[in-house]
Amino acid sequence: MMKKFLLSTIFSLCTLWAFAQVTFSPASFTAEDEVTITLDVSNTPLAGMNDIYIWAFSNDGVGGGKDAIVNGQWGNSSEAAKLTKIATNKFTFKFIATTLFAQSPAELINFGFLAKTKDGSKQTQDFKPYKFDPLVFSPSQFRIFPSKLDQTDMATVYFHQDLATDQNLQRMFDVKVTITFFDGAGNQFAQRANITAKKESDKLYSYSFIPEKLITLPAGTTLSKFSYQFSGNIKDATGTNVVTTAPVVEVAYLTFN
Repeated sequence: MMKKFLLSTIFSLCTLWAFAQVTFSPASFTAEDEVTITLDVSNTPLAGMNDIYIWAFSNDGVGGGKDAIVNGQWGNSSEAAKLTKIATNKFTFKFIATTLFAQSPAELINFGFLAKTKDGSKQTQDFKPYKFDPLVFSPSQFRIFPSKLDQTDMATVYFHQDLATDQNLQRMFDVKVTITFFDGAGNQFAQRANITAKKESDKLYSYSFIPEKLITLPAGTTLSKFSYQFSGNIKDATGTNVVTTAPVVEVAYLTFN
């Protein structure tokens, strides 16, 4: 009887969890892409609930994994881990893996997750592993990380001076950067000029920023894009410093409905 009961219980649990469904948008993604998980918890222990939380982990079964920085404690999930309810038994969660796990793209191979109540008393099965697509990196004199972002993300702009084709840019020193933001209509909204760039190596400069930390951004303001322009000094024939500028590079923000 006990064996029959255990088999019946296992079958019931398998049946209960068989209907949990996961989809991703986009369907394939790198560790730098913003991803939306849509989770249907119908016929799971979480069915009918309004508040559920993600518990995520990286590199399942391959080593070097970390828990998501939003997880909190099993018995007390962080509010940052709360999924957004979009319909009965249907929830979403948006993330960028490099931010969620505080790991570089090179460190991230796959990830998994489950959904749970805040106190951990109920949960779904593990959904895993989901592999990240490899990044295709093409060196260039200007680049941005991550390659896709919205206005809430931290962006890092880079100037690879060793890849510059212009002689003035090859000679430039005292490197600075100007960041310009544009509103939803494409009009210039705000600018921070001549910010000292970080010298990461002899020929590599960068600057990292989050828009709301860099400029005054009233609640509800939508930014459509930003531009960045590196500048600096070169010496003329008399040894006098002369300002020189790199081309302006524009970056569009992703929008999510």
